Amino acid sequence: MALTKPFIVITVSSLLMMVSGCVSPDRPKVEANAPVMIYPEARALNNVSFRDLFQPASNTLQERPLTTGLIRQVADDSKDAVVSIFVKSNSPYRINLIPFSPIGGIPVKVPGLGLGSGFFIHEDGYLLTNGHVIENAEVVMILTKEGKDYEVSVLAVDPVYDLALLKVKGESLPKFKVLPMGNSRQVDAGDMVIAVGNPLGLGHTVTSGIISQTYRNITENTEAERGVDYIQTDTAINPGSSGGPLITLSGSWVGVNTAMLASAQGIGFAVPSHQVLEFLAAVFSSEAREMLKEDL
Repeated sequence: MALTKPFIVITVSSLLMMVSGCVSPDRPKVEANAPVMIYPEARALNNVSFRDLFQPASNTLQERPLTTGLIRQVADDSKDAVVSIFVKSNSPYRINLIPFSPIGGIPVKVPGLGLGSGFFIHEDGYLLTNGHVIENAEVVMILTKEGKDYEVSVLAVDPVYDLALLKVKGESLPKFKVLPMGNSRQVDAGDMVIAVGNPLGLGHTVTSGIISQTYRNITENTEAERGVDYIQTDTAINPGSSGGPLITLSGSWVGVNTAMLASAQGIGFAVPSHQVLEFLAAVFSSEAREMLKEDL
């Protein structure tokens, strides 16, 4: 299924009319301890080892002279592993036939288009993004830096961590460039990072900054068993950049970019890689494998 230029143009136009390019207009509230959702397409993981799904970085942090070409080199090394994601969905809305309807309106689905970012963690076409990027998706397409497009399957979604595991569809696929996974427990405030993504549908874009803080809890429910230890960064994360990687100067990713606080400047958040590992571990758990033997 080819990603045509009109599809991209309409997607961008739709984005500019929305407050956020990634969030559904009627997104349901996520339960604090909601489990990871496994989809039938995850049967593709039956013969895949958990530890073989990603490439660990040899060095999460590395002392490197901050020359004028360093960030350019890190960005260049990562460009082929980062993709733009375009989603065709039926987003839920409610129509009120009369003012202050006691039944809360009639639920309907309106065709919509959205966009986001993602990146490959395995050369066979496994990639990560945010869960909200592919929410309510009917068709999910990715576009690589070199201009090739592929349709992908959604294998699993973690509604609490806002993560999604995707897989490129098709046979005889090329080997995709991957980003090595760094250890987010090793980074701290002051470490320099870059973010790569597809803001506002503009295409491959690089921004830079520092880690402002780690283990940042921005949820209201402090008693939840599951919560995100966000990496806070001043690196720009705009609508459409959601799902892209947060990368250290060693070239390893330590977070999945999720959101920028709209009411402030330079306050963005990324899901740390150690919690991405928790998500992947849940997908490969014995309970998940038993589920895959049944009709989901």
